[in-house]
Amino acid sequence: MSGFDVSRADAHRTRGLVAAASLSLSAILLFALMTGRESQSEAATLEREPVTELVQVSTDPATIEPAQDTERERALEPPGLSPAFPTDIIALNTAAFADCVRCATTIQVEREVPRGGTLAGLLDDSGIDRVEAARAISALNTLYDLRYLRAGQNIRIYVETTPGAEGEDDTLRLNGLSFRPDVERSITVARTWDGEYRARETIAQFEREMVRSSGEITTSLYVDALNAGATDRVVVELAGVLAYAIDFQRSIQPGDGFDIVFERFVDEEGETARTGDILYARYEGRGEPKEFFRYETPDGIVGYYSSEGASAQRLLMLTPINGARLSSHFSRARRHPILGYTRRHNGTDFAAPRGTPVYAAGNGVIERADRYGSFGNYVRIRHANGYQTAYAHLNGFARGMRAGTRVTQGQVIAYVGTTGRSTGPHLHYEVHHNGTPVNPMTLDLPTGRQLNEDEIPLFEAERDRIIAIRDAAAPAAEPSETPLVADAGNGAQ
Repeated sequence: MSGFDVSRADAHRTRGLVAAASLSLSAILLFALMTGRESQSEAATLEREPVTELVQVSTDPATIEPAQDTERERALEPPGLSPAFPTDIIALNTAAFADCVRCATTIQVEREVPRGGTLAGLLDDSGIDRVEAARAISALNTLYDLRYLRAGQNIRIYVETTPGAEGEDDTLRLNGLSFRPDVERSITVARTWDGEYRARETIAQFEREMVRSSGEITTSLYVDALNAGATDRVVVELAGVLAYAIDFQRSIQPGDGFDIVFERFVDEEGETARTGDILYARYEGRGEPKEFFRYETPDGIVGYYSSEGASAQRLLMLTPINGARLSSHFSRARRHPILGYTRRHNGTDFAAPRGTPVYAAGNGVIERADRYGSFGNYVRIRHANGYQTAYAHLNGFARGMRAGTRVTQGQVIAYVGTTGRSTGPHLHYEVHHNGTPVNPMTLDLPTGRQLNEDEIPLFEAERDRIIAIRDAAAPAAEPSETPLVADAGNGAQ
């Protein structure tokens, strides 16, 4: 019997085949596993590439060809991924903010500075932390002196508010504030990235133009001048120019003519931002027309002069009050409305509402400003050339008016009242020359500054320039603008 066992050999061969098959299967599975991981890694890479390409397209569209870019996006798009993937991100961001419960929001609050109030008090009333308010005001002080902040000034306050937890108050933080101290300037204080505050001033630019307002008196100089394109400020200045030559209480009549040339500054939209100086004024009423030109002397004094160079200004104004009615004339014999007997009336009475401003008729020094018998509250001013003016039955005095105070022509010195022996609110106005009462309506008063011989040629050149400007000036009002009308009882509407 041979030593070789066939059955045992077959068993060994079978075990070898099983081992080889096991090894081969393991190798195949390992290869498949490694290949799968590489595919997943590639898929992840491909998943990011379309987003990168889209960002590149939106950032620099000129460097990528649209057709090739579209084909590449389709090739790199992994299965099941929508091409609108970036839109999904936007939607997620939107939802995050929409669903935010305690997100901060910025609101704008408008406040007015109250009479006697301060910016610090205004911020405190708005709920701003006092430390933040102090820091913002400190930044503002570098550009604007808060002593000039006037009552009624509108302030815009920008506040960041964060809702508090349940049962807690909202948290406020000052982001900034802004206001316009005048029509040309805008001042802003804003919180910076580091939590500090910084102030900035913006100056508006306006276009200057010369315009002409002219017409006839149908209602009043004020209403008709406004209808012709003038502004409140222009009419007030016009009254100042003509105050020495025209009695506004008696001289103005329907049919009188007026002509004004003045500066106007408009913004980019053509809206009037402000008005400037009156260059020319003319009034045609009873007697010779009154015509005046603005002229600044070489030493810097501005005044208005006739075409011959005579000053429009007089030592005293004819009427030291605007908008009043002449209720009683200067008279040597008048029946007194209270005492009942006839006595001399040394002044002129102007009926006006209580509180109407009373102006100094000329430059001078106040001799007294106090209570004075039947005159009630009383002011007397000493002027040049031996003239004195007196103002009686006043409601009160303007700030700073006391004996020894120097005043200028047209300065507010007091207000109309009915103090003393008076039947109603009015101004009693007297003029004395060297101690003798005179009629203020008939005075031939000396004029203001006179031009010397050397100045006349310079004035004539300026006069001719203004005439050329007047003739070329555009109308201040458009023909289509709706005119003001007068109400019989309440004045202009």
